[in-house]
Amino acid sequence: MKDKNFIIERQILRIGNKISNGRDKDLIPFDLTANQSEALLYFDNCPGRSIIDLKEHLRITHQAARNIVERMKRKELLYVVISEEDGRFKQVYLTEKGRTTCDDLKHLGTNVGCQLLKGLSEEEKDQLLSLLLKINDNV
Repeated sequence: MKDKNFIIERQILRIGNKISNGRDKDLIPFDLTANQSEALLYFDNCPGRSIIDLKEHLRITHQAARNIVERMKRKELLYVVISEEDGRFKQVYLTEKGRTTCDDLKHLGTNVGCQLLKGLSEEEKDQLLSLLLKINDNV
């Protein structure tokens, strides 16, 4: 059983490395890092959330999250507003350029996902998703 666990772990690692390497190449035209693209998608799904929320989502330091948001503000992908409820709380939103870039990233991700899951039935995709969620909870 231990050998099987090791083989599975190595296969997951290989798949992750292949996806990560391909993703880095895919992001070159967008002038984004992987964390920046994740931040863009995060603020698309959770508009008005804070840098602290991003830090927790990406599991990075507060300084790293702040740097990501600052760089993306300079690229005119994000903007920050001070909360009306709490002046210490800064809310982050996508700019119009950020929305367009995010839509392009989703389209690219859909294409990569289709290639990755090519040949799997809908039932197999459902099973895989269920198993991956369980594995993710274990990590």
